[in-house]
Amino acid sequence: MTAIQPGSGIDRAAETLTRWTAARTTRRSFMHRLGQFAVFIAAGPTVAGILMRRVEARVCGQSGVTPKCDTFDCNGPDDVWGWCWYANDGCCRNDGLKKICDCCTVNYPNVHGYCPSGTNVRCIVESCGTDPRVLDVDLVPLAWDADSGYAASAAVAGQGSATKVILTDAAHPWATAIAHPLGGALGIPVMAMSATGPNTAVVNAINQLGAVEVMLVGPVGPEITNQIALYGVQTTIVAADDDPVALSIAIAGVIRGITSINRSVTVAETGLSRAALPFAASFAARNGYPLAVTADATTAIGMPTLYIGPEPADAGVVAERTVGQTLSALSFELAELAAGAPFVEAKRLTIAPESSADLMGLINTEASIVLHQPNVLDPLGPWLQNYSLAYGELLTVFYVDGPDGLNGENYWRLQGTVNGFRIDQLTGVSGEGLPVRRQPFAERPIGMARIDGALDFGSEPAPSYWTNTAQTFRG
Repeated sequence: MTAIQPGSGIDRAAETLTRWTAARTTRRSFMHRLGQFAVFIAAGPTVAGILMRRVEARVCGQSGVTPKCDTFDCNGPDDVWGWCWYANDGCCRNDGLKKICDCCTVNYPNVHGYCPSGTNVRCIVESCGTDPRVLDVDLVPLAWDADSGYAASAAVAGQGSATKVILTDAAHPWATAIAHPLGGALGIPVMAMSATGPNTAVVNAINQLGAVEVMLVGPVGPEITNQIALYGVQTTIVAADDDPVALSIAIAGVIRGITSINRSVTVAETGLSRAALPFAASFAARNGYPLAVTADATTAIGMPTLYIGPEPADAGVVAERTVGQTLSALSFELAELAAGAPFVEAKRLTIAPESSADLMGLINTEASIVLHQPNVLDPLGPWLQNYSLAYGELLTVFYVDGPDGLNGENYWRLQGTVNGFRIDQLTGVSGEGLPVRRQPFAERPIGMARIDGALDFGSEPAPSYWTNTAQTFRG
């Protein structure tokens, strides 16, 4: 065994731990833990190092050394929630009451804590807002497919079933964007095919949805039409125009025959407007508005319109224009605008990284799409909190389980943000153990923890959608 030299890092750590322990425990407890520590030291520096890392895992208001859970889930096969305790003042910046709750696992090798009989503490969760054991918001992952992107998984997750689907050629992204408002008017998904026809993911999605008819939008060759017929579904060609301007006018005519909506959305073929095409198509689809490509198409369609982006456009119709100067800002703006619309579900959102290669496929979730930085929740986190204050607590958030999506610490932040745990208000440093108090018996059941410091979702007035006189998109 390697001898521990005087003045070594382990020696100093042992002295520090001994002083810390003595200051926080009775003499009996102190002697017991000192004996345990001696066993660890005798086992060598590796085990001692593990013990020291566990000491540093303590959070503000925690007297033990159990680490924080990686997520707010406690739903493993042997997991069960214990009850919580409250940290005294100083652990929440918003002067809220901090909750620290035990996630317990059968026969887990740790302290018993506040766990049911036969289980011990595996990790802890904490909150400066609502009960951190209660996850009200469903976080739904969307699987990435190398050939069809997110369109297939988004269609199944967001819509569940559909008697019809719309297919387009992936080589014509304008056709896919223009088709989405028709899909929104009919309540059916839109998926892009490769040049050889639907791939496995698209075919599986069609089967899962229970679709019996495929509607084709844009230029699709007869060989693909014949191939689709082999799947036992009816095929209908809606419009086959190759030019995006002509196609948008044709699809607007089809939508006009389905709905009585008298508005459109206009995009340019270049600049920020072109880059924002997925968000424009999503906004149009959620409201059933036709998507006009260029002001010439807007003039032909003849409806009041919302111009997307700063590019010059004048169609001679009643119009408004977005103000966002970046894709992220535009995604937030259009999501808020859609949330105020009649008959639009405001409590479902789809989040995606700015770098996503298939934002268009995410439209099938039937939820507004908003952006975050690759692998990072910002700048979306604060916006989500403000959005919930205006439109109420979210019900569902779809997120991409693919390149540049959220994981680890940022997934934990997403859970905490949308569920109102006020993790942005957690304070204190590792190893800071302030006085704590037990939950009263009446507050121990899940969902009964006191929520001092919680946000009042839906308390902020949402902006009006449009004025009656001007028939514009916002008040």
